[in-house]
Amino acid sequence: MQVTSLLDMFAIILFFLLISFQAEDKEFILHAGVDLPSSTARSPLKPGVNVAITEDAVYVEGHKVHALQKGGTVTEEELQKGKLERVSRAVALIWRNKDKEEGDDNIVVIQAGQGLPYKTIHLVMRSAAHAGFFRFRLAVDKKSSVSGVGVSRDAEESP
Repeated sequence: MQVTSLLDMFAIILFFLLISFQAEDKEFILHAGVDLPSSTARSPLKPGVNVAITEDAVYVEGHKVHALQKGGTVTEEELQKGKLERVSRAVALIWRNKDKEEGDDNIVVIQAGQGLPYKTIHLVMRSAAHAGFFRFRLAVDKKSSVSGVGVSRDAEESP
């Protein structure tokens, strides 16, 4: 039995294991006013423009861009328009100025609390679509019993 061949085989296996277990952490900061729903999904988090919807406002990358009515609702006038203009502009501007890697898609990662009205979330998504964003990811709280990629509850808010 040749030990050299065996060591070569183990080195190759180790190399492939290290490549396949590459860290998938992306920069994602959970907005303080959002109570995310839970999930057991295990798909990796892809970078994108972070949009947080709270009961009082819409934030793009931590910057307040649109105030909401009490309970996170939008006005009838905003619903009639079909988009929130400031959200559309902010998402497009952030994406233009964001450091992107080759192959990054224009994705919007939405942080929305469980109790927010669907109309508000839908209007924010339509606003991003008007800016050319047609792929969305909904941020969820990773259940602790399943290993995978998710959002940690102890994430800090950006300054």
